[in-house]
Amino acid sequence: MEVDFLLINPWIYDFSAYDFWLRPYGLLLLGGKLRKLGYSIYYLDLLDPFYPELPKKPKRKDFGTGHFYKEAIPKPIYFNDVPRKFCRYGLPFSLFKRIISSLRFKAILLTCTMTYWYPGLFVILDYITRNYPEIPIYIGGIYVKLCFEHLKYEIEKFYKDFPIYIFKGSAEEFLETIKKNFPPSKEPYLNDYPIFDMQTSIPYVIILTSYGCPFNCPYCASKKLYPQFKQKNPEEVFEEILFWHKNYGVVDFAFYDDALLLNFDSHLALILEKILSCGLNLRFHTPNAIHARFINEDVAKLLKKAGFKTIRIGLERIENRFDNKVSIEEFLQAISYLKSAGFKERELGAYILYGIPGENFEEVKKSLLFLEKYRIPPHLAEFSPIPGTPFFEIAKQYSRYSLEEDPIFHNNTIFPALKKPNWEEIEKLKTLARKIRQSICN
Repeated sequence: MEVDFLLINPWIYDFSAYDFWLRPYGLLLLGGKLRKLGYSIYYLDLLDPFYPELPKKPKRKDFGTGHFYKEAIPKPIYFNDVPRKFCRYGLPFSLFKRIISSLRFKAILLTCTMTYWYPGLFVILDYITRNYPEIPIYIGGIYVKLCFEHLKYEIEKFYKDFPIYIFKGSAEEFLETIKKNFPPSKEPYLNDYPIFDMQTSIPYVIILTSYGCPFNCPYCASKKLYPQFKQKNPEEVFEEILFWHKNYGVVDFAFYDDALLLNFDSHLALILEKILSCGLNLRFHTPNAIHARFINEDVAKLLKKAGFKTIRIGLERIENRFDNKVSIEEFLQAISYLKSAGFKERELGAYILYGIPGENFEEVKKSLLFLEKYRIPPHLAEFSPIPGTPFFEIAKQYSRYSLEEDPIFHNNTIFPALKKPNWEEIEKLKTLARKIRQSICN
């Protein structure tokens, strides 16, 4: 098979990885824009849990989520203190080689999301530069934007003789570069939607109705990735949702927005009301969490009526909070509105951030017990220090690793902001959170 561009979503090398509506949205979006311009593309998702030739079928759960195929590999020596197995998540290497050998392409586009997932990217670079030394490689993604100097250093050190290009600008800037260097080989496609249809299966579709966030949480990189908050046209968002449902039967949609409920009446409400007026029976999910402050009685009722099934709210903790985006009173009021609207307790959940610099596990435990008291399922979220954020600078003072030296040390599973993690206490908190969830949801 011959195409203009081969787009690759790399493996994940990590202690854990779960398909909680996890897709490389930027790469899929770029693929859609290339296709609209008339370029032929092939999308190779090395995390594909539905690939028919996997040695073992990963377990899948509700609403399109589930496990990835994985293979245990030796743990990096600098993680010897972490009591977890280390794995490569995704297709076996032999399958990767078989697939890529059947393709011919003019250039390769690679992405990398989490800063500490870059090892998967470099495994691909090693293979491509050895076997396709003349093929141009373009690299983008969140890792590139947050750790540009690290990637640049590694490329100059190990791959300086190969045509590898790093892009941290906008998709529009990248497309201009592509158009100057590669003529399209096909007629323009009918739309520029993300290429979810080029996956083996479409268990769900990611929807992004806005870019950025107006808040400035000290642990979040949203401002660095998207300096300006911008919402899309509600009608265009609705048309995209309708396209996937009508043409591919997609029912589950996960919002990637960082501020989904902002300007609710003039934005999301219009999208949901249009969905209801068309009689669409869909399910919506909010893995990135929504802001409790923007949930009132009318908002809760419309979310319920439109088909929201997974509501996550960012609480972080109840004592010594490090942001002011929500008060405890606002949080509890939001939960009350949601329950009154008909949401079941198992459809709700609150994120508790832990593992922060100077962490006090007693505060985390109090937050968990607080959620148990009000029957709100807790979900622990391990802190990852993100370059360019205030918490990254603080974490450098506490960490047992050199956070600036190597992004591999940003991994949230290793609790990088703690000098000496108490793994026994950490496991107790995880067990407590799990027991509380089970007692509420079962």
